Formats: sequence, structure tokens, C-alpha cells
Amino acid sequence: MPATNRSARPVTPRQTKRPETNTATAPRPEHFDRADASALAELRLAGAVTGARSRKISVRVDPGILRAAGERLGLTNTSDLVNASLSLAAAPDRFKAWWAETRETLPDDFELAV
Repeated sequence: MPATNRSARPVTPRQTKRPETNTATAPRPEHFDRADASALAELRLAGAVTGARSRKISVRVDPGILRAAGERLGLTNTSDLVNASLSLAAAPDRFKAWWAETRETLPDDFELAV
């Protein structure tokens, strides 16, 4: 008869408790909301947005950069932060495209309408 371990517990799936943060109510800078909405709209038109968060990635990032990006974008959830950052990076920038096409310089008195 094989030896049995009386102290062995049944194996159950390990559950990781995530910190409870409500990203929906977290303060988000207004300029990011407009930029994010614009970036997502451009990506949707290009057919790049699938609407599913099914791709799992594993990366190592500098914690200072991650923290600074989270503060700037007003996001605490890492998945939200990565999705927002990637959407902003992937969306076409019409101003940069226009500026590159014109091959001209801006006048000395040019001011951004912010």
C-alpha cells in the first residue's frame, strides 16, 4: 500500500487578490480624455481596434516610467495604462503628417491654440 501524506491538502487553483481600484472614478486629465478618444476613434476607423482584451503580454518596464505615465494619464490599473499608451502611440497624428508633408517651418509667432 503506498504511503499517504495526511497533511496534504487538496490542490485548488491559486487566486491572486488584486488591489481594489476603481479606474472608472479615478481622476483623469481632460486633455488625455480627448487625446485617448481621438486616438481610439482613429484606430477604429483604420480597423485596428478589436474590442477584446484577449492578448496577454509580459514585459519588464522601468517602474519610474510606469509610475510617471500613470500619473500623467491619471490611470492606476496597469492594463488600462498599457492600452491607453499603446492607443496613443499607434494612432496617426495628423499634425505630424501635415508638418512632414509641407516641409516648411512654422512662423516665429506661431502659438498652439491650447
